[in-house]
Amino acid sequence: MVIKAIFFDFDGTVSDAHGIAFKSIVRTLNEFEYKFEEARLLKLMGSKMQIILKKLGLNAGHIGAVRRRFYKHFIKAAVDGGIKLCVSVKPLWELKNDYPLIVVSNSETSFLRASIKKLGLKGLFDNVYGAEKFSHKDAMLEKLFRKMKIKPSEAIYVGDRFSDIEFARDAGCVAVAIHNKCSWSLLSLIKKEKPDYIIKDFRGLRKILEKGE
Repeated sequence: MVIKAIFFDFDGTVSDAHGIAFKSIVRTLNEFEYKFEEARLLKLMGSKMQIILKKLGLNAGHIGAVRRRFYKHFIKAAVDGGIKLCVSVKPLWELKNDYPLIVVSNSETSFLRASIKKLGLKGLFDNVYGAEKFSHKDAMLEKLFRKMKIKPSEAIYVGDRFSDIEFARDAGCVAVAIHNKCSWSLLSLIKKEKPDYIIKDFRGLRKILEKGE
């Protein structure tokens, strides 16, 4: 296995943001006086905010304003200290010497950059691509593979949701699921997607790369 680049989801993979994300969505919907079922909202968590709002039945003309208000609350919650690291990122700093590390996330870039700064990760990732940059993760990954002139099989995508495995499969790259206390998908759902590897922290990622050398 020859790997030339590693791509990451962010929320639930690098950062523990589920709590502040849910609270920020609930606060925003309440401010706009939208009624919703919390159980349904929880199932949708991790998708793009625009998709979540659409599936909750919001008026299409209001989605933009609601999304902007949500990110205002979400970013503030992160900056105020509500965001934490899921696991140690020391192995990623070590891997950075040998691989480009790139974020492709369903959160918007403004939130990702604020989170990276708050978590002390500035300089770790070579590039950050948020939700406003693409329609589907797999299409964005394919675009980046072409831009970087690498084969899909020479890239790894690391994510914590079952859908991340789907996107990695569709893009043709190595699918690595990370599952621990802050993952957004149940392990049973992740296993159904049959990822190439399942790890609990980034030491596991380093071991995968060492085996392939």
